[in-house]
Amino acid sequence: MQLGRSIIALGQLVTLALTSWQNLTTEVLSIEPATYCAGVRRTSLFCLGSETPQEFGRWIGIVIATLVIAGVFPRILAVAHLWLALSMNISLSLPDGGESVAVFATAFLVLIELTERRRWGWHHAQAGPVSLPRSGLRAISYAGSLALCIQLAGIYFESGLAKLAVPEWVDGSAMFYITRDPMFGTVGWVGDILQAATMLPVGTALLTWGTIAMECTIAVFLLLPSRYKRYALLGVILLHVGIGVAMGLWSFAATMIGTALIAAYSLADPTHVDTEGRK
Repeated sequence: MQLGRSIIALGQLVTLALTSWQNLTTEVLSIEPATYCAGVRRTSLFCLGSETPQEFGRWIGIVIATLVIAGVFPRILAVAHLWLALSMNISLSLPDGGESVAVFATAFLVLIELTERRRWGWHHAQAGPVSLPRSGLRAISYAGSLALCIQLAGIYFESGLAKLAVPEWVDGSAMFYITRDPMFGTVGWVGDILQAATMLPVGTALLTWGTIAMECTIAVFLLLPSRYKRYALLGVILLHVGIGVAMGLWSFAATMIGTALIAAYSLADPTHVDTEGRK
């Protein structure tokens, strides 16, 4: 689970460290930066004491992400990680979609981490097959894991099934247009290969319908017993590494892969749970 948390935080760290502040707070769809600090959004780490996003929040976010990656005090840092994810979602202009996923992933992590006793998340936890404890905290943690799986499955189901309402996805031509999109189109030599492949009707159809099939399959495996969730994780890795290589959306890929990793391994079988000892 620490690996999943770290991958999500790595995507956030890369975004904050390597993206210029101007691009992080650019005007999108005529929404001015001041809007990102209005009302309850002033609780964002980018808006503390200000009516517009301030760059000092970027450095606070970098520190939080670095500590999460390091794995120190995971139960405490889970709350700070949620604050970071929520702040990036409501106070920065980042149109790749991963920020919303990071919010619910870190929110459920706060619940999942309630039973975490380790001071350093990278330590191996003591584990053993035991009856599901009746402890209230473990019940909440288990519920958080279950909710994460359901939420993530819903995202992939919605993404896959919603495409069936779009004529270009139904007729198998969507990937032809997506690979050539001026904003999110494919890049580099991989992009050249995909654009060449989508010049062929069969290539376009396979990539288009294959994407729908992959997303729906991932959703199904996420709802199956724990041992099958690893196949969902494999599908998420293949899908989003492919998107990352083709389109350069690596922060989005990191968020989805990290979330899937947590979903695949945080939810134990109802008759057997992992028990973590103090470290």
